Amino acid sequence: MKYRVKRIKLYRRIHAIMPKDYRKWIEDHLIYAGIKVPPETYVGFMVLYAISLTYAGVLLILTRVIPPAYALAFPFLISCSFILTMHGMMIIIADSRTKLVEELLPDVLRLLAANIRSGLTIDRALLVAARPEFGPLEKELTTASKETLSGVTIDKALFNISDTFNSRLLKRSVELLSEGLKRGGDLAKLLESLSDDIRQIKILRKDVHAMVMMYVIFIFFAAGIGSPLLYSISGFLVNTMAKIGEAIQIEEALPTFKGQLLITSPELTKIEPEFIDMYSIIAMTITSIFGGLLIGLVQEGSERAGIRFIPVLFFMSISIYLVAKMLITSAFGGLVL
Repeated sequence: MKYRVKRIKLYRRIHAIMPKDYRKWIEDHLIYAGIKVPPETYVGFMVLYAISLTYAGVLLILTRVIPPAYALAFPFLISCSFILTMHGMMIIIADSRTKLVEELLPDVLRLLAANIRSGLTIDRALLVAARPEFGPLEKELTTASKETLSGVTIDKALFNISDTFNSRLLKRSVELLSEGLKRGGDLAKLLESLSDDIRQIKILRKDVHAMVMMYVIFIFFAAGIGSPLLYSISGFLVNTMAKIGEAIQIEEALPTFKGQLLITSPELTKIEPEFIDMYSIIAMTITSIFGGLLIGLVQEGSERAGIRFIPVLFFMSISIYLVAKMLITSAFGGLVL
C-alpha cells in the first residue's frame, strides 16, 4: 500500500513538471480514446518506463549485445520509440472511436427524431435511443439522460456527449440541436435534416477518397517498396567499390619519374557496412514517418489519420531492405574482388 502511494506521488510530480498545454492535450485525448486512466498515472508511467528502457539500452551496449557503433543512438531511439508509440496508440484509438461515432451519428439522429415525433421529451428520447448497436454512444446517451434527471440542463448534457469525442460533426450537431431547443423549433425536422446532411458529407468523403487513392498508392509504394530497394542496391554498390578500392595498389599504379610520384598518394576512405545499414534504417524510418503522415493528409485531410500507416511502412520497408540486401549479396557477392 505504501509503495502504491509513493508511486502515485511520483507520477503526480512528473505530471506537474510537464507543460500545461501538454497536460491538457493528454487529458483530452485520454477522454477521446475512452481510456479510464488518470492523466498523472499515464504520463508518470510513460516517462518512468522510457527511462527504464534507456538504462536497459545502455546495459545492452555495455554487455556487447548491441554493437558499439549504435552506442549513441540506441538508448535514445528505444526510449523515444516507446514514448511515440504510447502517444500514437492513444491518437489511433481516439480517431477510431471518432470514425465509429460519425458513422453511427445519422442513425442516432434519425432515431431521436422518431422518438420525439412519437411524443417523448428530449431526455426520454435520449434514453430510448441508447442501444447496444450504437457502440460508445450508447453509454454517453444513457449518461446524458440520467444527468438531465438529476438536474443538469439538457444543453449541458448534450455538450458533455460532444466533449467525449473528437468529432467536429458531433460538436456541430449538438450546437445546432442546442440552438433549436433555445429557439423552440421543430426538433424532429431539425434532427432529420442533420442526419441527411451528415449522410451527404459521408458520400462526398467517399468520392474524394476514391479520387486521391492513386496518390496514396504512389506514396505507399515509394516509401514502403521503392526506397528500401534503392538503399539495398546503393549499399551493395558502396561496399563493392570500397572492396575494389582496397584491392587496388594505388602507389604501384601511379607513374613515377626519378623515384618521385607526380601526385600525392590518395587515401581511401573506409566505409563500414554497419554504418551503411544504420544510415539506411534511419533514412527509411524518417521516410516512413513522413510518408504515413502524408498519406493521412492526402486521404483524409489530417496528418493524425496517417499515424496508423507509420508502423506498416516501417516494418514493410525494413523487411524489404533486409530481403533485398540478402538476395543481391547472394546473387552478385561472388563477383566482388
